[in-house]
Amino acid sequence: MKKVLVATFSVLMAGATWAAANDLLITFSTKGPDTYADGQTTVMNKECYALVWDKAGEPFAIAADGSTTGGDIVLVAPVARKGRCPKVLFEVDAALVSEKYSSGGSWKVYLLDTRRYGEKGATLAPIKDGRPTTINASAEVSSATISVGSGTPGAVAATSGTTAATATGLPAGFDVRPTITDIQLDGDLVYVTVENTVPYLAYDLTAGDTPEEVTERVNNPRHGGDDGTVILVAPAQEEGAFFKVGLN
Repeated sequence: MKKVLVATFSVLMAGATWAAANDLLITFSTKGPDTYADGQTTVMNKECYALVWDKAGEPFAIAADGSTTGGDIVLVAPVARKGRCPKVLFEVDAALVSEKYSSGGSWKVYLLDTRRYGEKGATLAPIKDGRPTTINASAEVSSATISVGSGTPGAVAATSGTTAATATGLPAGFDVRPTITDIQLDGDLVYVTVENTVPYLAYDLTAGDTPEEVTERVNNPRHGGDDGTVILVAPAQEEGAFFKVGLN
């Protein structure tokens, strides 16, 4: 019979919590303030933290679509509030611990950047099948103390703020190249239609006066649309401009 994680995931509140005597209980939290890559922007409410099993001897990495190498994302908790992760309790079935998570690795917690950039600015990506549909960057929770034990909580508690500064990589085998298919001028803005995009990556334009000088970032990124199309917007130049599209 396929073994699954026990469905116990909650922000700790007043009252008692019960679990099977040999199940693994893990609690984690951050002190905050937790920030995005610039080190200044506080994480949005309901931003995600991931409980990770990091395999020994294999570098752990998270790709932009939520896939991983060198370990597993066991839980994604969209619980950020006021710039920190409140104390979260997660129960892992003892049989699953014995099968996959008893040795040859360690438990860690990662802060994720799941913002999606669109016409109305940044919103958080939805979670599908237990994973955010977009992960821009991540960071292991720093200064963490980790201990585990059967039937008792294992603590993962950061003693300082965490910054999600490590950009995620591309999924294995990725080969989707964005293509500019239309450019429209409307007043002071240029609207550039781009096809062959994916929703878990952000795209931005670079501009220049000649095809050889397209080096100036527009800095107005947007994530690819579900239909593969995104419209990028740039200020219009009096003498016109050339554009290229690339990943943010």
